[in-house]
Amino acid sequence: MESGQTTKQDILSLAKRQPKSHKGSNGIVLIVAGSAQYHGASIFAGITASRIVDLVYFATAQENIIPVKNASSEFIVLKFNNMKTVLPGIDSILVGPGLEDTQRMRDKLHNLIAKNKSKKIVIDATALRQIDPRWLHPNCVVTPHADEFKGLFKMNPTKENAAAAAKKFNCLVVLKGATDYISDGNQLIENHTGNAGMTTGGTGDILAGLIVGFAAKNPLLLSAKAGCFLNGFAADLLQKEKGTMWNATDLMHKLPDAKKQIEKV
Repeated sequence: MESGQTTKQDILSLAKRQPKSHKGSNGIVLIVAGSAQYHGASIFAGITASRIVDLVYFATAQENIIPVKNASSEFIVLKFNNMKTVLPGIDSILVGPGLEDTQRMRDKLHNLIAKNKSKKIVIDATALRQIDPRWLHPNCVVTPHADEFKGLFKMNPTKENAAAAAKKFNCLVVLKGATDYISDGNQLIENHTGNAGMTTGGTGDILAGLIVGFAAKNPLLLSAKAGCFLNGFAADLLQKEKGTMWNATDLMHKLPDAKKQIEKV
């Protein structure tokens, strides 16, 4: 198996916006997330993605529609049951942050993953507890932390098992931790950007937003590598400025500056 590390080159290799592009040319994302109890995680992911792509559709629970609309004017907000109307034009999908943990939602996720194998799908947070890994396909990326990895794949969360799970279930695995391990079953990539400040809630949702945003117009493996590198790089800049006294909102707002710094090199 090939091994390697993420680098700034992963950011530089991402597709560039073309001067004569039009609305939609640079990606259209669907976020399937949020519930009456949990709306913050989904909003972190959605705002992050909106800084990368042209349009973000946001399918959420009825009780979550007003909070999501109030969070950002960039979102086109839908009820869960209406998301099938926009799916044909979607480039990439994120499912999971803040979803309710119910059998009804599990059935919706199964249907979404099974019927959209041509779409790139990022699976995070609550969805990792609801899916069966046998549903996964090559256009899926799962983004578990250690406990979520154990629950999903019934394996210990090691880099070797990240690669083994990716190969067995024919998907892309991003095992998050002090070192992130990214594998498609053929390559095992380590990401060493980031610091202890990233244990604060919301940083994983930001990573999911980065990956789904990049995936709209880039290969899935490159999107995962670039997302992990940029998320950690922005966190490292914050640590230099603020020590450990920062949160996910600070990280989200630091991303554009972090990307700009990388692109200057």
